[in-house]
Amino acid sequence: MSEAVLDASVFVAAISPSEIHHDVARKLYDSWPEDQAFLVPSLFRVEVLAALARRGEPNELLDTVEVLVTGPRFHGIAIDSSLIERATQVARIARLRAYDAMYVALALNRDAVLLTLDSEVRAKMAEAFPNVKLATGLTSG
Repeated sequence: MSEAVLDASVFVAAISPSEIHHDVARKLYDSWPEDQAFLVPSLFRVEVLAALARRGEPNELLDTVEVLVTGPRFHGIAIDSSLIERATQVARIARLRAYDAMYVALALNRDAVLLTLDSEVRAKMAEAFPNVKLATGLTSG
């Protein structure tokens, strides 16, 4: 099985039962073999914890999530000049937000599957970078 880049929004939805896409996100997250780490940009931890903290999630949950995202299930990839260059190209060509462009760039650089539920990312990738492998957990577009 190839490597997978996990979009932070998938992880947040997978651990938050109140999220509208919780069930699909959980299924997508759980579909990946436990012995294979997800590739994530090094800012993944900040992005996930910030999303949960902004919602007012309890400190106990934040502490648990911090332990999870710094564990062996997640392999943080440094945001170096190569990744920034690729993300800049992706943002310009596909007209994506910076964070979304970073995840797509990481998937492109590593020839990895991108696990996302973001319909905008899916649509823009299909048009601009059809070679990006997407796993959405969704049965329809």
